[in-house]
Amino acid sequence: MEMRCRLCVVLLLLVAGTRPGAGAAEGKSAASTAEDSVRATEMARAQALLHADTTALSRMTAAEFVEISRFGTLRTKADNLRDIGSGALKLITVRYDSMAVRVYGDVAVLRAIANNTGTMQGFPFAGRIWYTRVFVRRDGRWQAVTMQHTPIP
Repeated sequence: MEMRCRLCVVLLLLVAGTRPGAGAAEGKSAASTAEDSVRATEMARAQALLHADTTALSRMTAAEFVEISRFGTLRTKADNLRDIGSGALKLITVRYDSMAVRVYGDVAVLRAIANNTGTMQGFPFAGRIWYTRVFVRRDGRWQAVTMQHTPIP
């Protein structure tokens, strides 16, 4: 329940266009460091996807992770790790553009465009999507807790 409340607060803040602690008292270097850390985690995820490194992906993904795919299906951490580990999901290229990160304490929201190519169950896929990934900082590292894809026509 606490996680849902945090996510609701983050979404409300995004809609309102405000950022907690964005006043003069907030140190820009601390915010930049946290944002850079989230970006680094996202780039490490890209490398792990390309190399089908399920151990690294598992560390960067929370147990309760759920994704809403470009096809509108719900996929869990277990679904993703199983498909990547078995080769059912194979990423050939992973490219990100227009990445923006906002940090709200121990929650971060990343929005970007992905232009990935690969195969799913042997069928090729490609195409640009907007995606939003929400991270929570636990034990000093960022873990993805949810993600949503939206195809770009």
